[in-house]
Amino acid sequence: MIINLTDISKVYRTDTLETQALENVNLSVAKGEFVSIMGPSGCGKSTLLNIIGLLDRPTTGTVELDGQVVSGLKDKALAAFRNDKLGFIFQSFHLINTLSVLDNVTVPLVYRKGFKGDKTELARKALERVGLSHRMNHRPTQLSGGQMQRVAIARAIVGNPAIILADEPCGNLDSRMSSEIMGILHQLNKEDGRTIVMVTHNEAQARETDRTIHFFDGKQVSL
Repeated sequence: MIINLTDISKVYRTDTLETQALENVNLSVAKGEFVSIMGPSGCGKSTLLNIIGLLDRPTTGTVELDGQVVSGLKDKALAAFRNDKLGFIFQSFHLINTLSVLDNVTVPLVYRKGFKGDKTELARKALERVGLSHRMNHRPTQLSGGQMQRVAIARAIVGNPAIILADEPCGNLDSRMSSEIMGILHQLNKEDGRTIVMVTHNEAQARETDRTIHFFDGKQVSL
C-alpha cells in the first residue's frame, strides 16, 4: 500500500470549543489506485486530504506514505517529503497571477532541495502533457478556468510525484471542462500509474474511479 492511515483522529481546539474533524480513520490505498472521497460539506474530507498531503498533522494516529512513517517527521523533513512525493490539485487552482504559466509550473522544482535538472524543460514537458504548450508564456488571468486547472495539473506532475491529491478539481468548472480534466486524471492514472486520491461531490465522477470512500461526521461509513 502506498498510503496507510492508522487510527487517525483530528481535533481542533479553541479556549471554548472542541471540534472532532476526524475520528478513528483507517484507510489504505494501493499503488496505482484512483480513489474518490465523498461526503457532505464539513464531514472531514478536506481535513483527511490535508493530513495525507502533510499539510496538517493528526491529533492521534499514524500516517505512512510510500513505505515511510511520516507523521512524526519535523517540519523541514515533512516539507521535503511533500515536495518530492506529492502533487496537489486544488479547486481554486492556486496559481500565481504575476508569473507566466511556465514559471507557475516550475515552482515545485524551485523549492526542491538539491534539484539539478532543467526546470524549464521539465515544465515544458508537463505543459505538453496537458495540452497547453502553446500557452506557456501567458499569465493565468489570460486563461479559462479549464486551462488554469490544466496548468495546476502540470504543476502537480512536474516533479514526478508518486501520489496526486485532488481537492474538488472540477468544482469550479462546467461539464465540458470537467470531462476534460477527468480525462487527464485518468490518463495520469492508467498510463503513468500514478496514485490519485480525489475529493468530490460529483457522484458521476466518483463512479469513474476504482473505489469510493464515504465520510459522514468525520467517520468512514459504508453504503
